[in-house]
Parts: sequence; C-alpha cells; structure tokens
Amino acid sequence: MLPLEERTYQRLLGIAFGLGLAGGVFALAYSFITGWGMDLFLFSEPTSELFSGQWWWILLTGAGALLVAALRSRGGVAGEVPGGVALLRSGWVQPSTAFTLVVISAVSLVAGASLGPSFGVIVSGGGFGAWLISRHKDATEDDRTSWALTGMAGGLGAVFAAPLFGAQMTSELSPTPKRSYVTAFIPQFIAATIGFVVFFGVTGTEMLESFAVEGYAFASWHLIVAIPLGFLSALVLLLNVAVRRLVARAAQLLPNPYLRALLLGSLIGFIAFAVPLAAAGGSPQLVYEIGHASALGIGLLLLTVLAKMVAMALSQEAGFLGGTVFPILFIGGTAGLIVNAAIPGIPASLAVACMLAAVPGAIIAAPVSFVLIGVGTTGLGVEAIAPIGIAVVTAYITTSALKLRLSRRD
Repeated sequence: MLPLEERTYQRLLGIAFGLGLAGGVFALAYSFITGWGMDLFLFSEPTSELFSGQWWWILLTGAGALLVAALRSRGGVAGEVPGGVALLRSGWVQPSTAFTLVVISAVSLVAGASLGPSFGVIVSGGGFGAWLISRHKDATEDDRTSWALTGMAGGLGAVFAAPLFGAQMTSELSPTPKRSYVTAFIPQFIAATIGFVVFFGVTGTEMLESFAVEGYAFASWHLIVAIPLGFLSALVLLLNVAVRRLVARAAQLLPNPYLRALLLGSLIGFIAFAVPLAAAGGSPQLVYEIGHASALGIGLLLLTVLAKMVAMALSQEAGFLGGTVFPILFIGGTAGLIVNAAIPGIPASLAVACMLAAVPGAIIAAPVSFVLIGVGTTGLGVEAIAPIGIAVVTAYITTSALKLRLSRRD
C-alpha cells in the first residue's frame, strides 16, 4: 500500500509534476545549447574516412579544456567529481554546486569532449529537487533523497525521451530500500513522464528506434548466442577500464591542471580529427555506423572502438564533465557491428542490441534499464527482450565474478 495518509508523501506526489516540468525545461535548454554547439562545430556530421575530421578540432578541444580548468578553479570544483551514476546511487546533488557543474558540462560537450548529456540533466534536475526540499526545515533524510531522485528522474525521462527508462534507471540505482520501491517509483515515473511530455512536445524526439537495425526475426538459438555476446561485452568493458587506468596513470605525470588540460584536450581533438567516428558523444556516429555497416571494415571498427575508449578516458582526465552512458552505448553498439562483420551468421540487429545494452550493463547495476535501452533504441520489439536480457545478465555476472576473484586474491 502507498503511504497516502502521510502528508510528506502527498507533498512528494504533488511536487513530482513540478519536478518533471522543471526536468523537461532543463533538458530542453541543455540539449539546445549543446546541440547547437555540436552542430556549429560540425561534430554532428560523421564520416568514416580517416583523417577527414576538422583540423581545428585540436585547437577547439584544447582551448575548451583550458576554459573548463579555469571554470573548475573559479567555481571551486577541484579533484574528482562524482558521475551521474554515482549521484543516482547517493540520491543527492549539492544545490550550491549544481549550476556550476551544469555550466561546465555544457561547455565540455560543446568543446568536443567524448562524453554524453546524462550528467548535466541529472545534476540540474536533482539539484533543483535538492534545493526545493532544503527549504523545508522539517524535511527528513528520506524526504531529501526522494525529492532529489524525483528531480533526477524528470531530467532523465526527458533527455532520453523515454519516461519508463528514466524512472526505472533512477529506481534501480537509487539507495531507496527495495521494500519502498513502488512508493519511490511512482513519483519518479510521474516526473519522468512529465519531463518526456515537455521534451517530446517541443522536439518530437523519442528513444524508440534511434539506433534502428533492420532485419531482426527471433529464433530460439538467439538465446544461446546471447551468452557469448554477454561474455564478450564484459571483456569489452574490462578493456575500457584498462584503457581508463592507463590514461589516468599517464595523466598523473602532468601535475599542472592547465598544462594537463591543454595537452589532453588537444589529444582528444586529434583523435576526433584522425578517427571522426570516435568524435564527441557518439550518438550521430553510431547512427552513421549502422547505416553504413556494409561499407565499414573490421579494422576500422576496431580502431574506432579503441579510439573512443582513449578519447573518453582523456576527456575525464582533462577535467571535462559529462555522462558516460552514451559513449559506452556507442562502444557496445560498435562492438556488435564488429561481431556481425566477423561472424555474419549472427544478425547485426541481435549483436548490436545485445552488446549496446550489455557493455554498460556489465558494470552498472541496472539490468532492466539497459534491457529497455537495448529493445527501445534498436526497435527490435518485445521478442528481443529475452536474448538482450540474457546478454546483460551474463555480462554483469562475469564482471562481478572477476571482481570477487580479484578481491580474494588481494
């Protein structure tokens, strides 16, 4: 039963509409600014030809990283900043730093960082919810968490143009006890739906079929193939972690934050220039890859995946702020195309959908959310839920088992 007799819960249900409206408006403004910047600097025009990007991207990302370093210093944003997933897990965004973080993340995306928009909308929506509840002196810790998470759900439902996904991911990652799952989910779903209505009403954008891969027809053997696809997804994720650590160690050799920002930012621009498919957040690039899959060789796709991993790690070490979900979706989707190119008997639609969902699902404990992402973005339909789910669960079990073994060895 919902605690409808509690005044605090009644207030949360009411404010969920306002938080959803705010999340939709925040997502619209954020997407407009970052989208305008990416269009202006030609990041939204992918090409598969090597060294065919814009040479001045090297200057742009270097200067952008310097600007971000200055903004972080001026705004008191030093050291490592929790990512969007970490904020969802904590259930809180500090209102006093939210505006600064959103500005820095917007500048990061416009400057060509290999990151996505989820961080900015989580911070803006969660920060607004946290600010509102902070004005109530009698608010409990549960109230503070509920309002912040509901604000985050409103932003996620809008920017992903998927209300169920926004609410589900918030609920799966939140610190809310599972016995209170439905109680917390309902206001989050209300906020995510209102955010989606605002965003969709203005842009007409929705998650469904954004990475559509044609030619899928379910067969029982797909359930078996999903298992090795899950294992492979875990390996791709582990490779990404290894690249991240190597880049982090190299970045420690540059203690001066401005010199580090300039050099690493310029490297990000060079990667975008040399391998344009690895530029920026990755959504337009993945659409391009899927549409031109037959013309892309395995070598180019492998190079693109590795370049994307390096660019994403460099973006984080350079001080840029942004989400990692969209870039990892790109890595997973591209890895699926590699599987299809190497083993044509595995349909591209199945490989892309499974690995697009399972690569991030190998590390982020939100399996239902990523199954929704895999099914929704590729447009495969409900018959693909089972193989995608098997791939996601296999990937997560694999990484969990490896972590356990490493911890026992230590």
